[in-house]
Amino acid sequence: MNAFLQNNGEKKIANKFPDQITLPDSSKILVTGVTSIHGWPVFKKLEELLPAERLFGTCPPKAKIPGKCNVQPTCMTDRASLEKIRDKFNPTHVAHCAGVCDLDVCEERPEWAHSINVQGAKNVADVFGDESRIIYMSSDLVFSGADTPPGGYTEEDKLCPISVTGKTFALAEKEIQRRENHCVIRISLPLGDSIKGDKGAIDWIEGRFRRNLPVTLFYDEYRSCANCDDIGKMAAAALAMEFNGLFHFGGAKRWSLFDIGEFVLKNGGYDPNLLKGRLRRHEIDGPPRVGDVSLNSNKLTYLLTNA
Repeated sequence: MNAFLQNNGEKKIANKFPDQITLPDSSKILVTGVTSIHGWPVFKKLEELLPAERLFGTCPPKAKIPGKCNVQPTCMTDRASLEKIRDKFNPTHVAHCAGVCDLDVCEERPEWAHSINVQGAKNVADVFGDESRIIYMSSDLVFSGADTPPGGYTEEDKLCPISVTGKTFALAEKEIQRRENHCVIRISLPLGDSIKGDKGAIDWIEGRFRRNLPVTLFYDEYRSCANCDDIGKMAAAALAMEFNGLFHFGGAKRWSLFDIGEFVLKNGGYDPNLLKGRLRRHEIDGPPRVGDVSLNSNKLTYLLTNA
């Protein structure tokens, strides 16, 4: 489903990546949240660049990844387990991709969302921050989309999250930023293939269509969708170039959630009557919805271009 961005006139940021990404022989990288929609492409890309003994991953305690001996089920709230990974694997870098972003679940269970996203980030910063460079994959949901600047939100714009998900990501960023060797990269809605075909927007929409179930998507919620393969390449480049600071990463165009639904519908040949549209103001009893949270990626694109 990465074809969504490629087939709709999207200007690929991938063209800005270095021709070859080379990690130092001393690199040992830990990726948390390997089963997340953005963690999986990061882990896959690093598998191409590193031998298995220099790459390690974590996944949620109940997750299973067949054939991956270097992935361990670990909850981000389990500090003792993280300390054991540190002492045994001794990573030079950590790509922190673990977290929960389900809007409905986070609103229903705010304490749990805080423990995974915020306390989890604090544990990563405390356990690995002295010896490892940390890259944290945050989200465009730290913005409301109510007052989007022309060209999208930049790194200098004030955070204004409206959901539990967005608020916990914003707090998690602060935990990572306490460490000197850190890099926070806010990514827009990832679109692409997930590890088991059950993660992310595309999988959720298509899963319902396959079961002949209707999907209602918003006409006026916009994201500068990021290609999952590009997320993997970007993270690898950021690790290799040892970026520090705050960056945004999204596509060059914005897409409404309804646009995404239309693509999945047409690409799969599903019944057109399955897709419904709605304005955010007509939502009843749902979680807070963002407006246009398009990200301005010029800062990161410039660095990649001039590497």
